[in-house]
Amino acid sequence: MRRKLISILPLAAVLALTGCPPKNKLPIETKPKAEATPTPTDENANQETNANPNDIQINQEWTEIPALETVHFGFDAANIDDAARTSLKKNVAVIKKLPPSVKVRVEGYADERGTVEYNIALGQRRANAVRTYYVTAGIPKTRVETISFGLERPVCTTHTEECWAMNRRGVTKVRNASAITVNPAMLKE
Repeated sequence: MRRKLISILPLAAVLALTGCPPKNKLPIETKPKAEATPTPTDENANQETNANPNDIQINQEWTEIPALETVHFGFDAANIDDAARTSLKKNVAVIKKLPPSVKVRVEGYADERGTVEYNIALGQRRANAVRTYYVTAGIPKTRVETISFGLERPVCTTHTEECWAMNRRGVTKVRNASAITVNPAMLKE
C-alpha cells in the first residue's frame, strides 16, 4: 500500500502543478478611439498670453518669496536694528498686499557658536522679535507663527565672522491652504 502511495504522489504533484489548460479567450475587437484635440478658445489663448513666467506660486508648503527680505541680527542679539527695521517695513507692505488667507511664518536662526539648546532659544527670540514687529505694524497675530531652527540650516558653512553674520537671521515665509498665483508687480511699492 505504501508503495502505491509513493508512486502516485509524484503523479499527483505533476498534475497539481500543471493544472488545467487556460481557456481560450475570444479576441475582442476594439476600435481605436480618435484622440480629441483641444481647439483653442479665446479664453485659453488669453490665459497663455497673460501667463507671466515671474508669477509667484504660493501653496501649502512654506515658501520664501523674493519680495520678502531676510533680516540679520548682531552676535548674541535679538533686537531689531535700523537695517532690519527698513527690511521689515517693506515686508509688512508686501504681506498686507497678499490675500488674508496667506499665512506667514518667521523662522529664527543662529550661527554655529554656542550650544544647540542656546541657539534654539536665541533663534526663537529672533523669530518672536520679527513677529512682534509685524503684529505691531498691523498684521493679525493669528496670521503669523514662529519657529526656531537654531544653528540648523545654515546659509554659509565657512568658519568666519562674515559667514556667521549671514546665519544670524530671521526669514519670513508664506503659505496658503490652496494654491494661488501672485503677480510680483502687485507686491511692489
